[in-house]
Amino acid sequence: MASDRVAAAVRVLVIAGAGASASSSIGSGLYATATVALLVAAWTGVNAVVAAQTVPLPLPPPPPVPDAEERQRLIAYLDLSPAPLVAYRAGALYAVNRAARRLFASDDRIPAPPPALVEAITRTMPGRTATVTIDDEPFALAVGTLTLAGEVAHVGALIDIGAELKAAEAAALRELVRILSHEIVNALTPIASLAETAAAMLGDAQPDHDAVREAVTTVARRAAGLQRFGDAYRSLARLPAPERCRLATADLLDDLTRLFAARWPTLPLHVVASHGPVHLLADADQLSAALWAILQNAVEAADDPAALRVTLSVETRPDTVTIAIANTGPSIPPAQADAIFHPFMTTKPTGSGVGLALARQILRGHGGEVTLAHSTPEETCFVATLPRLGSVNMPNRR
Repeated sequence: MASDRVAAAVRVLVIAGAGASASSSIGSGLYATATVALLVAAWTGVNAVVAAQTVPLPLPPPPPVPDAEERQRLIAYLDLSPAPLVAYRAGALYAVNRAARRLFASDDRIPAPPPALVEAITRTMPGRTATVTIDDEPFALAVGTLTLAGEVAHVGALIDIGAELKAAEAAALRELVRILSHEIVNALTPIASLAETAAAMLGDAQPDHDAVREAVTTVARRAAGLQRFGDAYRSLARLPAPERCRLATADLLDDLTRLFAARWPTLPLHVVASHGPVHLLADADQLSAALWAILQNAVEAADDPAALRVTLSVETRPDTVTIAIANTGPSIPPAQADAIFHPFMTTKPTGSGVGLALARQILRGHGGEVTLAHSTPEETCFVATLPRLGSVNMPNRR
């Protein structure tokens, strides 16, 4: 550049002038002046040499080279895992570790993966779990995602839960037998006693027809109650698998609001919903029945219907949708906070004890849960949590 050439010319002139001055000073005996002139010439020359050198810019550090030993160590850790690990990418399912290769009899790509596993690993949100059956064995599938070379891969860990399910089924069967025996014996004992009393009265020479009629009426009432119990049990035992489709929460709230207004015309339902369209992957009929059971429980549990306030609110989060149903009125004792979800457990004189149990069964069938959030003398609140539908392309509700 021009400025560099000017600077170089100036340095040459300075060196030349300093040299001439030093020579003249030596000839005149002015040694101090000559020394200063030589120092100026030397400094200018060194500066010129330094300026002429090109200082290279520092190069960026090279990319880290993967440690082969560390990579082999990680592969060994994966192979030692007892849980089969699989990866789904580019439309294919791969066995990642030894347990997966043994389960699917494949060294790398699984040639014919179970369709239920492929569906579960692609539809389950990261951080959540699903249940799949492989070769008639139940597994819990934990799902995560990672990006490899710009490509998203779904990674799943399969955990054998056969033993846990069998233990849970045994415990549920014991609980069911206990409940059935308790309810049936409680209903049959007075029926048997009253029937025996009525038969004895009819054997008298002059039977008391009014007393017989009262006994038979009580027997009929008890038998009707036993039949209702049987119907309630059938509704729990025959709950079909949900037929899931894309369901907008706005449509769900509209259905519940219309049902509520038709059932209790004088009681307003206060609805609080977040903005924006939110969708679930759910069976619309089953989910509506579950939430309706909680709403019905909220109204029927009130001591003073005139002072009752029922609120239905929806809150959305990145992965879940929370539906809360709150009502004013009497609180639920802490000792009964979990028992109220047991089948046939009720605190209402005319209750069947099925509504909350059915609601929990439906919510869990959808991968969600319903819990008693809090119960105080001022308010009782039940919360239902469901997975939020992401980008899965599913048919809309018809």
